Parts: sequence; C-alpha cells; structure tokens
Amino acid sequence: MKLNIKHLKSSFDENLAYSQEENGSKTSIFFFGGYASDMTGTKATALSKWCEKNNFNFIRFDYSGHGQSEGNFEEGGITKWSLEATEVLKKFSNEKNIIIGSSMGGWISLIVALKNQKNVSGLIGIASAPDFVVGEWNRLSDDQKSKIKNDGKIIINWDKYNDDYTITYKFLKDGMNNMLLNSQINIDCPIRLLHGRLDQVVSYETSEKIIDKIISRNKKLTIVDDGDHSLSRESDLQLLFDNVKELS
Repeated sequence: MKLNIKHLKSSFDENLAYSQEENGSKTSIFFFGGYASDMTGTKATALSKWCEKNNFNFIRFDYSGHGQSEGNFEEGGITKWSLEATEVLKKFSNEKNIIIGSSMGGWISLIVALKNQKNVSGLIGIASAPDFVVGEWNRLSDDQKSKIKNDGKIIINWDKYNDDYTITYKFLKDGMNNMLLNSQINIDCPIRLLHGRLDQVVSYETSEKIIDKIISRNKKLTIVDDGDHSLSRESDLQLLFDNVKELS
C-alpha cells in the first residue's frame, strides 16, 4: 500500500507528516515510533496491513525532524515530541483509541496517556524506553560528557540496530525533566508491554519497572525469551497483533 502522506500544522508551526488510514471503524490504532525512526518502519507497515484486514483505523506520523516532517531533529526532545503526539491523538481521536509505542515511542506513549486519560482506551509498549536518557548519560565517558557539554552534541553508536546517531545535551536534559520511573505512574487504562529478553538497547527490566509503577489493574508484560530490541519477526508481529486484538 502506498502511503497517502498529509501534513498537520503543529503548535510549533511546523508541518508534521502523517498517514490516516480510515477503515470505517470506531476504534483507531495510533503508532508512535522510536528515536530517529520514521513511520515507514517494519512494525508500522505491518500494523497498517493488519488494521486494514481487521477493519481498524490506523494513524501514524513522523515527529518533527524525523522522516518527512519539518523541523530540526536536534531541536526536538521528549517534551516537544510528546506534545506533537498528543496533537495527533486529539485530531484523530475516535470512540476508542489504542496507542502503540516502540522504544522511545513507548516513553512518549506513557506521557501522552498520563496527560490524556479520557482519550486513551489502551496502550501497548514495545521495548518501551522511558528514562533512557539516564542510561545514555551514564554510558558516556568523562571525555564524552565534557565534549557534549562543550559542543552541545555528540555522535555515538552503541548498538547494532542503528547507524551512528546524534545525541544532544539539550535532549538529555529535557529527557531528565520527563522521567517516569522514579514514582508511581497514574495510568489506569489497560496496558500491555512486550519486551525481548535479549534486547541489547533497552533492558527488559525497564518494562518490569513500568508494570510495577503503573496503577492500572489491567496490565500484562510479555517477555519474548529469544527477542531482541526490534521485535520485528513474524512471530513478534503476531504477538503484537494478538495484544491489539485483546485491547480492542
């Protein structure tokens, strides 16, 4: 399916690229992607096909500075991107709305759900990465910490899933203002978390912490014993689809 890309003017006066796939449903599925990713990834594409087959509306978009959206990537951050995600959710809000967040998108999903309880009917996190800026900071050497403070950014590559990427000091500081795991998370909608035990980017223990902190009684964590960070194999995708169906 060829994406029908449209643009939404955000409150930051930037055009955000999005795709709204209307399948005549009263339930809409929203996908929030990861850091430096875009809406054409494997999971988003697979979800699009599944939603069409199962008659769910599907909405995906690119954060500012990502994919086909306007904006400077280095000017973004958790605060800005979560506000953009909220604007997308509110624009396309349906009778029932299920948010799916992957990696950093899992962090953003939690923030959006926390601040928009009436608009979120369910949440699925895939290798959710709330507070990952703490780990990013701690993995920097003293020299790297000095460099990012002085230069404002640093180019790094700590895992095999991405090319070299840029982390800014602004992003790290902003992320630390949006941390969730140091207190109770007052979200009471149904929540499902999926995480690979072999994830080398975000430990599955992060999802264990989320489940512990979330106040919802309708919550479940599935650890995929042979799963990595991406969880993009056919079996992983089927697990995701099963969880969407369960919440719908």
